[in-house]
Amino acid sequence: MHSYIAKQPILNSTRNIVAYELLYRDSLENTFPIINAEIATERLVHEHLLSSNINKLVDNKPYFINFTEQSILDGLPHKLINKPIVIEVLEDVPPTVAIFKALKQLKNMGFTIALDDFIYSEDWLPFFDIVDIIKFDITLTSFKEIKTLKPLLAKHEISILIEKIETESQFEQAKNLQSTYFQGYLFSEPEIVLNEINTIQSIQPTQIISAT
Repeated sequence: MHSYIAKQPILNSTRNIVAYELLYRDSLENTFPIINAEIATERLVHEHLLSSNINKLVDNKPYFINFTEQSILDGLPHKLINKPIVIEVLEDVPPTVAIFKALKQLKNMGFTIALDDFIYSEDWLPFFDIVDIIKFDITLTSFKEIKTLKPLLAKHEISILIEKIETESQFEQAKNLQSTYFQGYLFSEPEIVLNEINTIQSIQPTQIISAT
């Protein structure tokens, strides 16, 4: 059987691909489908990360996966121990004590933690000691705002990923801020992948379909 997924590259300052973000899809339509986010995360994990040759799909590079509040509290990432995964905490996850404890446990297990579409709030300060990467969507947080936050992030040794980069000018501005990672349509739109799922404990090839 097969299942759809999309991947978008994450690059460094020299435009080399260093990771991918994996996104749930249920058809060739290159948008997030009308589906409960919990179900989408669950399906992506079980269908692709646990039942297919995901390393081949991402060229043996690390991959970022979005996790909802409930999936984090339910311990879904625990099933992915020893995989090169970055746990991407969705922007609507609240900075609660329960989330802090869950993420700290994941950090202690060796997982890399990223905050998606981050908008600064002091409520997130206690998390900075366990967060590795913060993703800034430049349609939500300006370069000026990111620059203001840089000393605080540097103090906690947090790397910056700037996303939604669509122009060379934006790329240059992001590099001037010494962002570690870059993502956006300037480099590549998400590619939909028709991924063969392992249902009989055998690895099947993947087929890449260019998204339009």
